[in-house]
Amino acid sequence: MEMHEYLSELTGQIRNKKAKQEVEREIRTHIEDQAQVYEQMGRTRDEALEEAVRQMGSPVEVGIDMDRIHRPKNNWMVLGMAMLLSLAGLLVQYFCIYRFGTENLYRINQDAFARQCLYTFLGLGFMSILYFCDYSLFSRYGKLIGGLFLVSIILVCNLGMVQVINGGHSYMKTVMYLFIPMYGGILYGYRGTGYSGVIRSLLWLLAAAYTSFAVIGGGIGITLDVMSVCFMMLMYSLFRNWYQVKRKSRPILGLGALALAGGCYSYLGMQPYQMARLRAILSPWAYAREEAFQVVVTRDIMKQLKFLGGLTKGGTPEGTPIHLLPGAQYDYVMLQAASTWGVLAVGILAGLLILFLFLLFHMVKKQKNQLGQLIGYGCVMILVLETGWNLMLNLGFVFVSTAGLPFFTYGGYHTVAVYGLLGILLSIYRYQDLIWERSPKMKAEDNHVLAQLGRYRIRIEKMDL
Repeated sequence: MEMHEYLSELTGQIRNKKAKQEVEREIRTHIEDQAQVYEQMGRTRDEALEEAVRQMGSPVEVGIDMDRIHRPKNNWMVLGMAMLLSLAGLLVQYFCIYRFGTENLYRINQDAFARQCLYTFLGLGFMSILYFCDYSLFSRYGKLIGGLFLVSIILVCNLGMVQVINGGHSYMKTVMYLFIPMYGGILYGYRGTGYSGVIRSLLWLLAAAYTSFAVIGGGIGITLDVMSVCFMMLMYSLFRNWYQVKRKSRPILGLGALALAGGCYSYLGMQPYQMARLRAILSPWAYAREEAFQVVVTRDIMKQLKFLGGLTKGGTPEGTPIHLLPGAQYDYVMLQAASTWGVLAVGILAGLLILFLFLLFHMVKKQKNQLGQLIGYGCVMILVLETGWNLMLNLGFVFVSTAGLPFFTYGGYHTVAVYGLLGILLSIYRYQDLIWERSPKMKAEDNHVLAQLGRYRIRIEKMDL
């Protein structure tokens, strides 16, 4: 059988177009390499190709095996929990907040619950789109996507297309979550470029920090979370030696990057209200009537919580966060739910969310593709940070406003951004056997390597049984 006939019959068994192209290219390379060996043994070119094809075995069997290995996968458990938490979030918002009315809520109108339902459906749609998109596009077009993303934010903010509150576009802060997977692709694209790759990666991080701090404005907490995650991703790529720099220089580069980040923050300077918040964090009771009043009120509410049943009496929100704390629909949803349903119900909801985050982390940890692992860790880390800060806020440990709690808090930008991250995480799982990773330092004689997964290389070779 001729080589092109063999490849045509083999790839005819493979349903995925991406896998079909890659498998055909790699098996063709393997056959040609093996034919060269036979030619060196004294056979003619035609005889060598014929023998190399014969050694591959049945094209139908090989094709079926390749189709079984290289096809999209669905993580039904994660998908099911995402749907469950989406429904739970809407139920919590309606029964614990909006059924009491909106007169005590901050910047909320009467159709708030309907709007949140719309935001959730839009988020699910965005998640579905990213779920079916190949996440490896970030490795090939990460710089283009990241550049367009930052420029778009700058244009939207400077053209006055979004609402300005307290001198900033604070509601857009969580949009920067989506820069995290883009930054992962940018870091991956600079592999093997030496010290220039490290410098360019830092410049991208500074550009994102400037966009978030100076253009979007508003509170700095969310920006610091995003920049912290991006910085950890940079350290991951640096210590995995993606840039092929000397081992002794890696700690120095890491410390230098940290010093640069700290210097930029110092340059921005802390505003008077931020200094006041810092003092209040250190001594909340001394500022009970000023910056730290939220901590005091939160702790007072917690003292009255019941294991079963809440504080509400006669169907009124008296004594609950929506009556005593500003922005309860953004920051204090869990405390409001505990005031309405009791501690047990909130414990179950928080436990489900933490379990969901653990499943996401475990899913990413099992990835052998370095790009998928880096992007996945970044997406999970920002969700963990957001969840941790919000739960501590509801427990009265901190009082700085957070981005919210995934699935449970009100907000359009926040909801869509969270579902966007989930879509990318699901895409990483879906295409984990369809991303063909090659090291930038792979030698020419290794062209017949089918794929490289972490420190391991996979080859196709015929076994004589």
